[in-house]
Amino acid sequence: MSNEKSQKWVLNTYDIPGRNIVNTEGIGKATAEDVRKVTDYVIKKGKSFGGKWAYIPMIEKMDPILDAECQQEFARMHKLCEESGCVAMAFVSGGMAAIKVQAKRHQKDSNAGKLITEHFRTKEEALEWLKTLGL
Repeated sequence: MSNEKSQKWVLNTYDIPGRNIVNTEGIGKATAEDVRKVTDYVIKKGKSFGGKWAYIPMIEKMDPILDAECQQEFARMHKLCEESGCVAMAFVSGGMAAIKVQAKRHQKDSNAGKLITEHFRTKEEALEWLKTLGL
């Protein structure tokens, strides 16, 4: 077992003025309860736009999600976002291949069929891509 301790979960939220985009940054190890709280925030904020919206989850500072319940909550988040008007998720995973693979699995498990997802190294790249979608 590694001596490295997981960092306590932190969620930072950012506003993107003039655009229907929810933006969060997860840091450390998320529990299933943490994911439920993030989902509630994202859905509430997304619905406040009153129409189509996008979500930029910045995930490069998150610990890998190993807990099955936690993985189910992330899949649930994708589905609830889609049902609440989210049309695209632009993951910012930096250069972290493992976290990108995991996010893709959550998307597949969610059965959120119409939701477009893409992965980026930076928030700026994600914002540019969302602009091409009219968001």
